[in-house]
Amino acid sequence: MKKILNWFRRGDLETGLDRELRYHFERRVNDLIQSGVAEAEAKRQATLEMGGLAQVREEVRDVWLSRWLRDFLYDLRFSARSFLRNPSFTATTMLSLALGIGATTAIYSLVDQVMLHALPVRQPEQLVLVDWRGEQLANGFGSYNLMSYPICGDLQGQTQIFDGVLCRAATTVNLSTGSEPKPAGAEIVSGSYFAVLGVGAAMGRVLGPEDDQTAEASPVVVLSYDFWKTQMDGAADVLGRKVLVNQYPMTVVGVAAPQFRGVDVGEVPSLWIPASMSSQALPGFKGLKNRRMRWMQILGRLKPGMTLERARSGLEPWFQAMRLEDMGRPGFPRITAERRKQYLSSWLEVTPAPQGHAPLRRRLAQPLWVLLAATGVLLGLACLNVAGLFLARGSAREREISTRLALGASRSRIGRQLLADSVLLALAGGLLGLAIAPSAMKTLIAFLPSQVTNNDLHAAVDKRLLFFAFLVSLAAGLLSGFAPALQAGRKSLMTSLRERGGSASGGVRLRKVIVTVQIAFSLILVVGAMLFMRTLTGLLEKGPGFDTTSLVSFQLDPRRNGYTPQQSSQLIRRLHEEIRTAPGTQASAVARYALLTGGSWNDLMTIQGNERISTDRDVNLNAVTPGFFSTMGVRLIAGRDFDERDTRPVGEFGQRTAIVSESFVKRYLGGRSPLGMRVCECTGPDAKPDLEVIGVVADFSYRGIRDNAEQAFFAMLEGNDSGGTFYVKVRGTPEQASASLRSIVRNADPALPISSFRTLDEQVNRSLNTERMLATLSGAFGTLALLLSLVGLYGVMSFVVTQRTREIGIRLALGATGGSAIWLVLRDALVMVGAGMAIALPCVAGLGRLVESQLFGVKATDPWTIGLSALLLATAALGAAMVPAYRASTVNPVEALRLE
Repeated sequence: MKKILNWFRRGDLETGLDRELRYHFERRVNDLIQSGVAEAEAKRQATLEMGGLAQVREEVRDVWLSRWLRDFLYDLRFSARSFLRNPSFTATTMLSLALGIGATTAIYSLVDQVMLHALPVRQPEQLVLVDWRGEQLANGFGSYNLMSYPICGDLQGQTQIFDGVLCRAATTVNLSTGSEPKPAGAEIVSGSYFAVLGVGAAMGRVLGPEDDQTAEASPVVVLSYDFWKTQMDGAADVLGRKVLVNQYPMTVVGVAAPQFRGVDVGEVPSLWIPASMSSQALPGFKGLKNRRMRWMQILGRLKPGMTLERARSGLEPWFQAMRLEDMGRPGFPRITAERRKQYLSSWLEVTPAPQGHAPLRRRLAQPLWVLLAATGVLLGLACLNVAGLFLARGSAREREISTRLALGASRSRIGRQLLADSVLLALAGGLLGLAIAPSAMKTLIAFLPSQVTNNDLHAAVDKRLLFFAFLVSLAAGLLSGFAPALQAGRKSLMTSLRERGGSASGGVRLRKVIVTVQIAFSLILVVGAMLFMRTLTGLLEKGPGFDTTSLVSFQLDPRRNGYTPQQSSQLIRRLHEEIRTAPGTQASAVARYALLTGGSWNDLMTIQGNERISTDRDVNLNAVTPGFFSTMGVRLIAGRDFDERDTRPVGEFGQRTAIVSESFVKRYLGGRSPLGMRVCECTGPDAKPDLEVIGVVADFSYRGIRDNAEQAFFAMLEGNDSGGTFYVKVRGTPEQASASLRSIVRNADPALPISSFRTLDEQVNRSLNTERMLATLSGAFGTLALLLSLVGLYGVMSFVVTQRTREIGIRLALGATGGSAIWLVLRDALVMVGAGMAIALPCVAGLGRLVESQLFGVKATDPWTIGLSALLLATAALGAAMVPAYRASTVNPVEALRLE
C-alpha cells in the first residue's frame, strides 16, 4: 500500500533525488579535498563537473514526466485491449458508472443553474442583498426580502460602504407590440439598476438615473435581447418604437446585452421599466414614495475591500438614526409598546448575492441539495459495485499478476495498471453518462413550473458541466480502482503459482466489506425514498380541502388593459354573472387571490368580543364573491355565506362583514363562537374592529397543500376589486368549458388576456411539483441502489461458494445436510446485511435533519418507515444469496474432492 501511495506523492521522489544528489556531490568534494584541493574550490569544481544541481534536478524531472506519460499511455492501451476481449465485463461496469455519473451530472446541472451560477454582470462577487430583518411596520406585496423604494434611495447615499445600490421588483404586465396584448414578465427598476450591475446595451441605451427622477415622466422601456429576437424578429428599427404596457404607450430606448437575463432565475423579464412608471406597470399603485410600502428587493455593490461584517456594522448607525427619524414622520402608525420595541430591535442583514435574487432558489435549495447528496451516494454505490467487479476480475487474473511479479514487475507498477483500467472505464462511463444526462435534465426540468422551464433553465451540456463530469468520472475511476490496486499482488509468489487457475481466494474479505458498505448506502437511499413517497402520498390524501372535480380556474385583470378601477369592477361583475348563468356552468365564484400558487394576502388582525385580541402572527386573507364556498365544496360550519347584503355598490369602498376559518376560531377564541364579534385587518391602538363575523368555514389550503394557517375572508366586488381568479364548476369536459368561457370573455373585450387557465386538479399537481420530484427521483435512486447492492451480494456469495466447494463437499461427505450447507452460506449474507444496517441506521438518524423540512405527516426517524425499508432490503438480499446457497447444497462430494 505504501508503494502505491508513494506513486502519488511527488515529495517522496523529490526527497530521494535530493538525497542521491547530495551523496554524489559530497563524495566528489571529499575526493577533491583528499587530492589537495581547497574546500571552496572543491565545491566549485564538483558543481561544474555535475553541471549544476538545479539543472540536474530539472533533467531528472523531465525523465520522470516522460516515463510517467509513456507508462500511462501503455497502461491505457493495454487496458483497452483487455476490455475489448471481455465485452460483458466492460458493458456491465460502464453501465454502472454511466448511471451514477449521468444522474449526478444531471442533478448538478440544475443545482448549478439555480444555486451556483453567478450573474453575467461586472464582478458579481461584490453584489450583496440588503434585507430588513424584524418588524418593518409596513404593508407589502411581492415575494421575499422586500423593502420600500425610499429606503433604497437612502441606501444609495451610503457611499462609504457601497459603490452603488439598486432596487427592483418582478411583475407581470400586458404587453402589446402591435398585436393583441399578452402577459409578459417585467422588472420595475431604479435608475441605478444597469449601472450598478455593469450591464450595457446591445442596441440603443439602458435605463439610467435620468429615467427615474420624476413620477410618470419617463415612459421608456428596455427590451430583453431574447424578447427582441423571438417576439419582434430582431427588428433593426426597434429603437423609438412604441409598445403598450397595460395599454399605456412607452418608447423602446434600448435592447439589453444578449447574455443578461435579469437577476432572478425563473423570472426572466421581457422588458425593464423605470420605477418612476410604477403606476403604469402596476395599475392602481400609488406607493412609490411611501416608506410604509415594501415591494422591492435591494441589492448593492460593495466598495473594493469592504467585507460583509464591516458593511453590517457600518450600516447600523445610519439604520438606527433612520428608524428614529421615521418614527417622527407624518403617517407613522400608532403602535403598542411591544411593537415599538420590535421595530427598534430590527436590523439590516447583508448577504452575498452573486447569483442575484430568486424565489425559485429559495423554494428549491434544500430539495436540490438533498437530491445531489442522494446521487452522490448512488455514485459511491456504483463505484463500490465496480470495485467488486474489478476484485472478481483480479481474482481470475491472480496467476497472470503473480507471473508478472515473478518476472520483476513491482506491486506499484501493477497497481498503476489496475488504476488505469478503472480510470479508462470511468471516463468511458462518464461519456456515456453525459450522453444520457440531457434526457435526465429534461425530466428534472419537467417537474418545475412552465414559466421557469420556458424561460431560463436548459438541458444542454456546457463547459462547466463537461468539466464537472470529467472530475466526477476521474474521481469515480480512482475510487473504483483503489481497492483492486491495493489488493494486487498481496499473495506470495509461490502460493499464487501453486494454485490452480480459478482457485484463488484473495480479496474475499475486501469484497465482503465492499458489499456491506453497499448495503448501508442502499438502506439510506431506500429509507429516503420511502419517506418522500409517504410525504407525497400523505399530501395527496390530505388534498386541498375542497372538491376539485370539474373545477377550472383562470385569471383576469382588466386594469392591465387600461380599465379604471370602477370600469374593471363593473366588467368583473358582468362576466361573473354571465359565466354563472351559462349553460355549461354548475356554479362559479371569484376570489381576489388565487389558491395553491404559493402567494397570499396576509396581515395581523384584531378581534373585538368581550375582550380585545390581537393575532400573534399573520392571518391569510382573501376576498371572495357570494357562493365561493359552495362552488369549492367547502363546508360552512356556522353562520351564513356572503350575499348581496355584504356587497357594496360600484364606487363605494370598504368591507362590512367577514368569515373566518375553523382553525382561526380554535387558535384565538378557544373554540368559542365568533358570530357577531367584530374584526379588522391590522393591530394597534388605531385598529377599529368594524367588520361583523357572519360565518365559520372548514379549513382548506390557500398557499399550498401543506398550508394550515388561519384564514379570514371578506366580501368581494365591493367597488375596489377590479380583477381576480374565476373558479367555475363546469358541466362536461374542461376542454369544452374552456372554449365557452373564453368566448364569454372575448365577447366582453376581445383584447382582454386570459391567464393561468387550468383545472384545479392540474393546479394541485403543480403545487406538489417539488414533492413529486423528490418522491420520483429518490424512488428511482433507491431502486437502482437496491439492484446494485443485490448484484454485489450475489457476486460475492457466488464467489464464496466457488472458493468453499471443497469444504462443502467434505461436510456433505461426512453427513451434513443440504440445509446446513445453505445455512453456511446464508450466515455470511446475514452478517453482511446486519453490519450494513448497523452502519446505515445512525447515518439515517443523522441525515434526518437535512430532510425534515421536506417531509409531511412523517418523521425522518419514523420507525415504521425504517423498519419496512430494512425488511425490504433484508428480504431482497437473502433472496439474492439464496441462489448460490442452494447451489452449495447440491454440490456432489465426489466431484468436489476430485477437483483437488
